[in-house]
Amino acid sequence: MNYDGLITIDSEICRKDGLCVRICPKVFTQAEPGAVPEVSRPEFCNDCGHCLLICPAGAIRHHNLEGRAVGEVEKDLLPSFRQVQEMVRARRSIRNFLDKPVERDVVEKVIDAARFAPSAKNTQSTRFIAVDNGETLRRIASMTAAWLGRSARKLRNPLVRAVYLMRGLTTKEEYSRWIGQFELTARNMEQGIDTILYRAPALVLFHADKRVRFAEANANLALQNATFAASALGLGTFYTGYVVSACARDRAIPDMLGVPKGHRVYAGMTLGHVKIGFSRWIDRNPARIDWI
Repeated sequence: MNYDGLITIDSEICRKDGLCVRICPKVFTQAEPGAVPEVSRPEFCNDCGHCLLICPAGAIRHHNLEGRAVGEVEKDLLPSFRQVQEMVRARRSIRNFLDKPVERDVVEKVIDAARFAPSAKNTQSTRFIAVDNGETLRRIASMTAAWLGRSARKLRNPLVRAVYLMRGLTTKEEYSRWIGQFELTARNMEQGIDTILYRAPALVLFHADKRVRFAEANANLALQNATFAASALGLGTFYTGYVVSACARDRAIPDMLGVPKGHRVYAGMTLGHVKIGFSRWIDRNPARIDWI
């Protein structure tokens, strides 16, 4: 790839303050204080735009970011620590939803918040599939429950159990809980009780190319953004761990939803209007901190 002209500095308006060097020393260098900075290693650029945002003179041009919107931070809209603290305390997983659809423009607001999550080397690797078709949601729940049933049968195999325990992957008690929970969930679905999606009216799955480093971390960072955005919009959510696990081990659901080959579903969340919510929060275990 040719990096010539990727980033340029207009020496006529550059203030020579070296801010771009301080914000990104892996790309920019400055021969001496008061000199116009140089773009020494453009191949190391992650297209994050920090140099554009920090330059007070607007002297930097970035080919890959031409036409991107740049907005001023509305500082009066930023929450205080106390507000953030209350938000993270108050957020709960919700599994009781009104029989009411979530408008697509609202789902898109949640996803818009998700796309601003940090990602390793600014790969922005996460892609989204939003499902609000009732029949498709029922099929996803049913297929996930069926996968759990098959998994429970495999886990009952004494050899499989021995391997899990020998490798220290779980305890005897937890292993038994897995089987019991999987079988109960599959049995519930057979009786028309959805304990996979809890009849949520919308589902968002977060997927990415498996070749991207830290793709899973990127997806779950995006999901965390989405969770708080949904909460701010008055929506309930919960992490769809069973669906994510089923997608990771069986291509049936990803193929049905058109997830590209080579991509993996790394995270998922329901969205719905809250039927039963919470007006109180409960404390959690104290943080375990080792100061070094």
